[in-house]
Amino acid sequence: MLAITLPMLATRKAGVTFLELVIVLAILALLAVMAVPSIIDRWQRETVTLLAERLASTISLAQRTAQYRHLQTEIAPRDTSTGWTSGWELTVLGTTSTPGAATTSARDIMVSVPLPTVPAVRLSVPRGTLSFEAVGYSRMTEVTGTTVTISSGRHTRLVRINTVGRPRICDPDTDRSSSCRTSNTDP
Repeated sequence: MLAITLPMLATRKAGVTFLELVIVLAILALLAVMAVPSIIDRWQRETVTLLAERLASTISLAQRTAQYRHLQTEIAPRDTSTGWTSGWELTVLGTTSTPGAATTSARDIMVSVPLPTVPAVRLSVPRGTLSFEAVGYSRMTEVTGTTVTISSGRHTRLVRINTVGRPRICDPDTDRSSSCRTSNTDP
């Protein structure tokens, strides 16, 4: 029998060295750090957009409820001690009466929207509350025509409520129409 001997081949074990692992992790950490401001900016923009849409939807619901259920509705701060920084709630102001008892006023909460704590959101509302009469006409205490400003970071949305009570969402950065610009009377 012939024995064929092959020269010993140098073998290298598969895997990565500690140095290679540290370099890859450093590159990943650098990419993650560079992405964080973009992610936070998008998060703030989406939060402001969502809250503006929720406020406009709440206003429309208040108006429609007043029209079709013939009850007075009101949009007011969730917590009167902290004001609008706690968010808002839609209440239906109805009257209840039982036979032989006095008529009392009932407040049913239909919608309650808290403001998120992260990202920080600022809600700027003129003094007073927004309410709708039992036939759907708007009644704003101390204000005729209101602009609510919702902002977080560099993003802002305006929810303009006309004298009839219809909301309109404006982005002051992109909408250059005169109806979207803030006026000197807005807080």
